[in-house]
Amino acid sequence: MNLTDIIILSLVAVAFVAVIIRVLKKGSCGDCAQGGSCRSSKHKGGCPAMKGVDEIERELSKGVH
Repeated sequence: MNLTDIIILSLVAVAFVAVIIRVLKKGSCGDCAQGGSCRSSKHKGGCPAMKGVDEIERELSKGVH
């Protein structure tokens, strides 16, 4: 392994740890869906798992002509 490989593996490891820490602190969207509420979600629109298909479609199609 050369230096470039070590740097890339280090960056991947750091990103993985960051994701794990975020999920442990804030929970995941799956937590919202199982719990039936989205109180822990800081996302402006709430947890997508709790929205209906029609609501998600309207949100994603805003501004599309």
